[in-house]
Amino acid sequence: MAQESFSDEIASFEGLWEGGYYEGDPREPLSKSTYGSYGFMSVLHATYLRCIKPYVKEDTVALEIGPGRGAWTKTMLDAREIWALDALSAEHNRFFEYVGSQPHVRYLKVTDFECRDLPEDHFDYVFSFGCLCHVSFDGISAYARNLLPKLKSGANCFWMIGDKAKYERMIAAEEKNDIWLGLSPKRRLMPVRKLFEAISRATRPAFRKQDDFEQEQGRWHDAGESRTCKMLEGLGYKIVDSDVGTVLRDPVIHFMKP
Repeated sequence: MAQESFSDEIASFEGLWEGGYYEGDPREPLSKSTYGSYGFMSVLHATYLRCIKPYVKEDTVALEIGPGRGAWTKTMLDAREIWALDALSAEHNRFFEYVGSQPHVRYLKVTDFECRDLPEDHFDYVFSFGCLCHVSFDGISAYARNLLPKLKSGANCFWMIGDKAKYERMIAAEEKNDIWLGLSPKRRLMPVRKLFEAISRATRPAFRKQDDFEQEQGRWHDAGESRTCKMLEGLGYKIVDSDVGTVLRDPVIHFMKP
């Protein structure tokens, strides 16, 4: 393309977007934009894009802690090997019914945090979501300590943990974090506003209806972002990001074995 054409292209913007083009505030979870109702993404998909897609490749040897039915496992099936550890059996979780028969996926039912059945210096990627928030801080610490010799140097790890302070901050910021309240019309359209408020109440997740840190079975444990990062660093891990920020309720810690 001739230089004159480039100049014409640049000149075509003259006078547009007085005050500067503004799409919305990237810092706000519910910032409105020209994408409208298409402008919002599941925290699960955002976590996949941030924590799994860039790291799990054809030569990856991956370890997942607490796969449950295998929703996250399915996102890693391009890996060379996948090992899954869970307190419940594959039959109970219907893991292979969901994931399918995969010769490169190995499922281990565990009774402790010793990691004794994992080979040494073998894994270059670890992921856990929705599991370690139900494990005590001592249990998480044991996992981290016993996994260290099982990981290759440079292994990337992503762990979602429980953090009561972040949990409570999300609940306190009701309108900022609730998509129905955050996007509803304001006072000048009160009847529509009331409808949005009713939908918000009807669709609130179960974890808002009880204190998950106090229940008996399946309780959450307040490991805490800062305390967990300090523990990991004490064991010799490197903290890459204390919270990748894809989940409003829970920290997802990115750390590495140096």
